[in-house]
Amino acid sequence: MTHQDSILSKLRSETGVLHTELEKTALSKALLEENVSMENYLLYLQKMKSVVDFYENCVFPVLIDTLADLPRRRRLAMIDHDLNRLSAKPIEQDVFNIQNAGGHPPVPYALGCMYVMEGSTLGGRIILKHIEKHLGLLSSDGASFFEGYGAETGQLWKSFLTTLQTYSLQNDADAAIVAGATDTFRSIKNHLES
Repeated sequence: MTHQDSILSKLRSETGVLHTELEKTALSKALLEENVSMENYLLYLQKMKSVVDFYENCVFPVLIDTLADLPRRRRLAMIDHDLNRLSAKPIEQDVFNIQNAGGHPPVPYALGCMYVMEGSTLGGRIILKHIEKHLGLLSSDGASFFEGYGAETGQLWKSFLTTLQTYSLQNDADAAIVAGATDTFRSIKNHLES
């Protein structure tokens, strides 16, 4: 195993159980049920708005010099579009409490956070197909958040992983990267269950 592969192996092994626990939350499971309700769909979007808002305001600024395509990865406007299209109000709720200057995490921790958020775009494509089939919503009708980056979703995921591996190799910051990812999985799980 090369050092570049080791950060991805560490992330998979350290976050695998947390990822599964997140997928097993009642709201996550309800989203993929055959009889998914519009109420649960909207609640999921409302809760995820708080999550994405946190990332774009507290994590993105830290990574502006690390991820060249960061502006392309903004998704808050997609959730706002969906909620507006479906006449739903957002739920204003704090998700995370980062204890450091200015409320911004260090770069390696932020990359760990982004590992979870960027990975969610892949799962979002599966959810989109399910929502299209069972609620009849297309991305233009209120399901744009789950469209992720459209046809570029896979390519942007691979690009992110390359940046993550390069940063890990150059900065010996695996522990902080893993901490960011594990904290993110836990925080989102707790948020969806609250």
